[in-house]
Amino acid sequence: MKKLEDLGEFTLLSVEDDAFNQELATAIFEDMPNINIYQASDGEEGLEIIKSKQVDIIMLDLMMPKVSGLELLKMLKESSEYSSIPVIVVTSKSHEKTTTYKLGADDFISKPYNPEELKLRVFNQLRIKRFNDLVGNINSSSKDNLNYLKDAIDIIDNSQKQLLNILGNMVHKNGFYNKNTSKRLGEYAKLLGHLYGLNSTEADNLYYTMSIYDIGLLRIPQEQLDKEDSKIFRKHPELGLEILEDIKETTLIGMAKKVILYHHENWDGTGYPYRMEGTEIPIHAQIASLVDFFDKLTTHRLYTTNVVSVMEALDIIKRERGLMFNPELVDLFTRNFTKFRDIKDRLS
Repeated sequence: MKKLEDLGEFTLLSVEDDAFNQELATAIFEDMPNINIYQASDGEEGLEIIKSKQVDIIMLDLMMPKVSGLELLKMLKESSEYSSIPVIVVTSKSHEKTTTYKLGADDFISKPYNPEELKLRVFNQLRIKRFNDLVGNINSSSKDNLNYLKDAIDIIDNSQKQLLNILGNMVHKNGFYNKNTSKRLGEYAKLLGHLYGLNSTEADNLYYTMSIYDIGLLRIPQEQLDKEDSKIFRKHPELGLEILEDIKETTLIGMAKKVILYHHENWDGTGYPYRMEGTEIPIHAQIASLVDFFDKLTTHRLYTTNVVSVMEALDIIKRERGLMFNPELVDLFTRNFTKFRDIKDRLS
């Protein structure tokens, strides 16, 4: 797991009118040379520093002279230039947490500071910010997309699965039209996984894997995304695997690699990229393949604009029993079809 030291050099701004608490916060990080700390005794001074320096994260007290913490927080979160800077509010009062959360506070900590808790909260917020910065740098014309994607994935671990959803939304936005695609596919896969007999951990990991199973699409030129049978389009499983190939192996990443690479393989050996067949195809990829196909039939995507009804989709899937899909999975899907239809209705 990454630590604060692994995030490179960054700047923390402590906005606090109590000199003792200022020095305490500084002392907690004094053994970390990669952290630069600025101090401000009120919101007005803090705002001047933010405007003149590169600030990566802010610790903000609320009760201060001149410009209060609440006023500064409101200004920052309403600013397009500064709203992405994570703000950790220093308070232990529940009503203050509610108020500042509504204003956009990212986290909270109480006085007196627990050193390890403070480091952990700063680390978590910086990791999320770095992830969002990397994702923000990804665009279809950038030559650095692969590096940005690898760095973004590297930040993710099992304690930050919500970050997969952020990246997944970007993947699906690239080729899909529905904002609920990641969640819908995840719920389909999790349900079919449970029905097949996967344990809760496997099914949960499969849910999050469906956020990035098509991550290779981010490396396909936009003008090629509507050409599903083209050689370029069919390279997206391997292009997706490249993004994860140097990432530290976890249970989640290991599953994701297999699903990304093999979700277009068919039970009868007619799929791609390796023409695998039957039980050679990992079960998680088999599940992803079936639910992806159902979703493709029933939801508008950039490369499949002609959708059919859910009942027509079911008939098509039945006809692919033993061809595209594992017969056992088709039978489970068919017997429990109302549950999949309920997910479709709820998340379309």
